[in-house]
Amino acid sequence: MKPRTAGFTLVELVAIISILGILMAVAAPRFFSANTFAGRGFRDDAASFLRYAQKRAISRRGDVAVVVEASGLTLCTTAGAACAAANQLAGPDGQTPFQSLTPNGVTLSGSRTSVLFDAQGRPDAALTLTITGDSARTLTVEAETGYVH
Repeated sequence: MKPRTAGFTLVELVAIISILGILMAVAAPRFFSANTFAGRGFRDDAASFLRYAQKRAISRRGDVAVVVEASGLTLCTTAGAACAAANQLAGPDGQTPFQSLTPNGVTLSGSRTSVLFDAQGRPDAALTLTITGDSARTLTVEAETGYVH
């Protein structure tokens, strides 16, 4: 009787190596691309920034604007295309101006140049941000409720 040997056949090994090679060719560029993480991270940061602006308007019982520029988002007391130094608001750590800057390899565009939250946290109009890194991601502020998603 011939003893049994444990192991893989040559065909099984070639098939596994081929499958791993295909997976590495497809998945590795997305996994190791900095734009993938930067785009997703900036989208999350922008959502937090908008929610903070809304909460800040409620807590100060006054208007708070988020100015949207290609370079990022800025917290301000008045809505407009640019935020003057006198109108800039401090962030939670006291940094002035409170900004969320667009990382390298990521672009930001908005349906409007600013959104103004009133004392009840309602925006003056809807806002849609498009954040493009490795893929396009959208962020929306609802017109009636100010819900950010």
